[in-house]
Amino acid sequence: MPLTLAICEDSEQQSAELRRLLGEWSSDKPFALIIDEYISAESFLFSYPEKPCDLLLLDIEMGGINGMELAVKLRERADMLPILFITGYSEYMNQGYEVEALHYLLKPVDKEKLFNVLDRYVKKRLPENEILLRTEKGVRRVSSDTVSYCEAMGKRTLVHIFGGQCVECELGIGELKKTLTYEFVFCHRSYIVNLRFVKSIGKAELTLDSGKTVPVSRRLYNELIEKFIEFYTER
Repeated sequence: MPLTLAICEDSEQQSAELRRLLGEWSSDKPFALIIDEYISAESFLFSYPEKPCDLLLLDIEMGGINGMELAVKLRERADMLPILFITGYSEYMNQGYEVEALHYLLKPVDKEKLFNVLDRYVKKRLPENEILLRTEKGVRRVSSDTVSYCEAMGKRTLVHIFGGQCVECELGIGELKKTLTYEFVFCHRSYIVNLRFVKSIGKAELTLDSGKTVPVSRRLYNELIEKFIEFYTER
């Protein structure tokens, strides 16, 4: 399931920099990123909605129809396309709230702030218990509630689903861990387990509800026990 972003920016230099940052942000994501670029609000309106997008990165100060006017036109059509304003002028911030913009970033764009906004957007876009896995055959959506454990296989990860099914993910286990919720913990440098499926924990290995055993490293044993107790105490 690819993510399509549109950049509407009349400066080729600014547009190229945004494309570079978006490429860097998406490099470790489990989905394909499609980026469309428009040099004016008019060109965007001409292509949209025949060429839809998931998120619009919109400059405000442009010739002709400016970015704020474009946002108003969309909202007048009852179109709630998420908009991330990117501009050099802070006085437009209140108007940004009026058109229910996702966020407002000032130029020059701070990379970390942009990445944080995009990460929050992607997380909200997916149902809370679903994750995207990039595989050789494309992107697969999986409910995290069905994943019992993950196993490192070189630069890839085997995602084991309760019931015996297995999905080979193109992300390394460390990068995959960043996309998972708090109940997924390392029990070994090559294994992540879903605490929901852990039946018992021993010094050298743990046992899942399925009867499968997974190795436990000495270094991670105490931390694993603490997280296991904390997880079930909270529940």
